[in-house]
Amino acid sequence: MLVVVASVSGAAGVSTAALGLAALWPNRKGLLVEADPCGGVVAARFGLPQEPGLAGLAAAARHGLPAGGSARFVQVLPVGVHTVVGPGAAETAAGAVSVLAGQPQAVAALAPVVVVDAGRLYPGSPAHGLLGDADALVVVTAGDTEHLDHVEHRLAALRTSVRGGAVGLAVCGKTPFEPHDISTRCRAPVWAHLPRDRWGAAALSGRMTGPAWTRTRLAQALRSLAATLAVPARPARPSLEVLR
Repeated sequence: MLVVVASVSGAAGVSTAALGLAALWPNRKGLLVEADPCGGVVAARFGLPQEPGLAGLAAAARHGLPAGGSARFVQVLPVGVHTVVGPGAAETAAGAVSVLAGQPQAVAALAPVVVVDAGRLYPGSPAHGLLGDADALVVVTAGDTEHLDHVEHRLAALRTSVRGGAVGLAVCGKTPFEPHDISTRCRAPVWAHLPRDRWGAAALSGRMTGPAWTRTRLAQALRSLAATLAVPARPARPSLEVLR
C-alpha cells in the first residue's frame, strides 16, 4: 500500500504525521520515504547521515535496483521505523524525487506499506508524480480559514491525480470549525484531528526517546488514522521485481 502525506500550504507538520503513520501502522510498521523536493529534515532531526537515503535510491532506480532491493538505502530511526531519508539540499532532493516520481509503482513496491512524505504539494512539485499509484493522499492542514481556503481550491485537482481518488484531511491543532463543516467546504472527509501535543511531537522529531510517546494524544490520533487508511481500497498490487 502506498500512502502519500502532504500539505498544500505552509508547514503543517507533514513530516511528523508521516513518520507517526509509518510507526503506528496496524500489525506492521510502514517504510517511510522522505520525498520532499524542498529538502529532507528527518536525518537532521535524528542525527543521522543523509546517505544511505533517497539520493542513492534514485540513482539506483535509474537503471533498476540490484538484488537486495531497497534495504541498502534504508536507515532505522530511534522510534523503530525503517526510513529512506531525503537529502537536506533542495536541489539534490528535487532531482531524486523527480526520478522516483517517474516510477510510482516502483516506489509502492519498496515494502508492503510505504508512507511517503511529499512535503508541500505546490503547483509543479515533482512529487505530484508519486500520486499516480497512491492508494490514498492525506492532506495535512491547519484548521483556520486561511489554510482551509488553500485546501478548498487545490483539492479538486489533486484528487484527479490520485489513483482511486482517495483523498482526506488531517486537521492540526485547534479549529473553530466542526469536522462536518470542513468536510463540506473542502469536499473531502476529515480523516483525523491531530492535537498539538508537545510530547508526541518531540518523539517524532528526535527531541525525546522512549516508548512512552505511543501513549500520547498525538500517537492515539495517528494510530486511528493509520487504522482508517489500512482498510484496502483496491486489490493488492503485484510486486515489482526491479525493486526486489
